[in-house]
Amino acid sequence: MAKTINLFLMDDTANGRIKCTIRSRSGVIFKIPRESLDESKNRDDLNRDGIYFLLGEEDERKKIYVGQASTRKNGNGILGRLSEHNRKKDFWTEAIVFTTTDNSFGATELNWLENKFCNMAIKAARYEVTNGNDPSPGNISEEKESELEEHVEFVLLILGAIGYKIFEPQKKISPPPPDEEIFYLSHKIKALDRKINARMKRTPTGYKVLAGSEISPLDTEALSAPLKKLRHSEKIVSGKLIEDIEFKSSSTAAQFILGTTANGQTAWKNKDGVPLKNFL
Repeated sequence: MAKTINLFLMDDTANGRIKCTIRSRSGVIFKIPRESLDESKNRDDLNRDGIYFLLGEEDERKKIYVGQASTRKNGNGILGRLSEHNRKKDFWTEAIVFTTTDNSFGATELNWLENKFCNMAIKAARYEVTNGNDPSPGNISEEKESELEEHVEFVLLILGAIGYKIFEPQKKISPPPPDEEIFYLSHKIKALDRKINARMKRTPTGYKVLAGSEISPLDTEALSAPLKKLRHSEKIVSGKLIEDIEFKSSSTAAQFILGTTANGQTAWKNKDGVPLKNFL
């Protein structure tokens, strides 16, 4: 079913605070840059009970902390908890806050949601989860679990819409063939009376011509303009490729080397002279 997501730019910029809602849903999500905490201190809707995610990077690794906050006697809720983290945790640069318009989350709901999101983040493996302890999910009825799963779907929908893939499992990429499976192309250029040699290996996404491969200096009219331009780019020095270049097809890789049309499945051969087509 189609849905309309409302994004309110609280600071009139996409890099500032954003409030996200869907009509007829009680859930509310806020994106709050760390430096904008003070600007948010007078907002009642940020001092409710809720779940929050601290996001940042440290030691060149993306990190996340999943937490919960309930309203205290002094009236501070989520924002009060974020202020504490602002003094104690260094890695985070922004927070994602999930609460409700009717402030309907209690300890039971918060425990279950914190446990759910923490384990989803671990499973997705996009961020290093910095929680010291595994939050307890508590004991809830199947009816309550079904209700909370709807909240989880809401959070995933909103985060996906604003570009966060925190809980989305990464696509598995099949490993490339072993390094020793190199394919070779050897061709004599009659006009120059010399031979060129090139090397290529398969990857999960295509065919990579390896640095050091020799490139024919001659082009034919049959060669496409983009390929011809690439053959005369700064990637070629003294007739040799100085960095790996990947192509989607083996034939394009061969044409790049030869400067003319070629069938990559027969032009490329392994060290024993077996053509590439035998491996496909």
